[in-house]
Amino acid sequence: MNQYTDEVRRVDVVVVGSGVSGSAAAMTAARGGAKVALLEKLDTFGGSAALSAGMFWTAPSVEAYRSRIPLGDVELGAKLVGDYDETLAELRASGVPVAAEPKLDVMTFGIGYSTDIKAVLSWCRDEVVSAGGEARTGMTVVEVVSDKRQVTGVVARDGEGRLVRYDAAAVVLTTGGFQGARDELTRHIGPNADRLLLRSNPGSVGDGLRLARAAGAGGTTAMSTFYGHLIGCPVRRFTPADYLPYSQYYSGSTVLVNLRGERFVDETQGDELLNQAVTFQPEARGVLIFDHHVRTTEGTTEPFPGLGAIDRYAAAAEAGAVHAEAGTLPELLDTVALWGIDRSILGATLDRYVEVAGTGGGVAHGIPVSPVARAPRTAPFYALMVQPSITFTFGGIRINTDGEVLDHDGRPVRGLYAAGADIGGLSNYGYAGGLAPGYITGRWAGGSAADRALSAHPSESRSPVTAGQQRQR
Repeated sequence: MNQYTDEVRRVDVVVVGSGVSGSAAAMTAARGGAKVALLEKLDTFGGSAALSAGMFWTAPSVEAYRSRIPLGDVELGAKLVGDYDETLAELRASGVPVAAEPKLDVMTFGIGYSTDIKAVLSWCRDEVVSAGGEARTGMTVVEVVSDKRQVTGVVARDGEGRLVRYDAAAVVLTTGGFQGARDELTRHIGPNADRLLLRSNPGSVGDGLRLARAAGAGGTTAMSTFYGHLIGCPVRRFTPADYLPYSQYYSGSTVLVNLRGERFVDETQGDELLNQAVTFQPEARGVLIFDHHVRTTEGTTEPFPGLGAIDRYAAAAEAGAVHAEAGTLPELLDTVALWGIDRSILGATLDRYVEVAGTGGGVAHGIPVSPVARAPRTAPFYALMVQPSITFTFGGIRINTDGEVLDHDGRPVRGLYAAGADIGGLSNYGYAGGLAPGYITGRWAGGSAADRALSAHPSESRSPVTAGQQRQR
């Protein structure tokens, strides 16, 4: 035992982080015959996945992936899409609830099924423990151990401050991204990153990225892009219970302007893209302008199963967001002008938008107006100030389709794997989903890690794997 550690444990695979990607990686490795240690630094399991509505979705085809995410890693995207049906079948076979019918056009283009995500996470942990592994909370991994040729384990600090070294043939990093690290956000996104409202578990502060870099990992594109949703501004509180009801999913059906009163993006791209666009506007603020039709349809109906049908404008107003209501558009703009927005610029913006939208779309003041755009026309009219939030980052650790971490030259860092929001390039400005990509990439990493562990110690006895449990290659 090294003098700086208080305890040494021997396992085959260590998985760092217990969100959906870590849980899937640990479960897959355990089913592959490996003895697994699933380590979570928070006091509860599940990471940001446990806070989600449970929609298991991604692109319906490689073509759809390329269209929505043209800057994404197509090799990773194609493997993701190709593995989706098999993965969905695995969830159904586990007995966890999965909707019978798909939800189409998720985030404007995806396909998915509603699941009980907490049941999925619990099932994965049960599989790990029943195979002889361990799942522990309050374990902060502070170092990836290497002998300069390959990764040989990790050092973790427990809740009492004791250092525990886990010797293992493979380590999987799944710590959920770096959205909680303001220094990393500012470095990669820019000066407005410190205004982003954290819509995530508090533990995802870039641990995986830092550990991987120290072990020689290379980075990816998309470091300045991220997933989140527009939230009313300001809000008196923002706890996990508020993340879903305060999200303004319907913003794609509004007119979105900045604090100069100017449009700056095609609103029909969808809320998760508008969220990023607002970040780079003055003070990282925007104003949604819409009518009663939008409020009572997209603004109130359930975007997908699990979110609930609520009046999201009313929820934002009740939470303290700056808002306005008027019987006519000119009256609404008069009120919005009191927020410090130039009335003449705002009026010209709306007039031109209404004109172009009425003729089937085109360009208004240099910004596209979609052919499907609908100008506000049904009284009363509403305005809501919004701010961007961040749930997880899109850039991160470079991997291949086996989940192996790659160095700056594209060579595998032996014994090191990564998945979920810790990896980069799968999403890039456009969003390929959260739960499904996390779970699927976790399977890649966990399966490869188990293969490495078993090949490194072929003579050691392993946990039994029943027929049907063996990972498909």
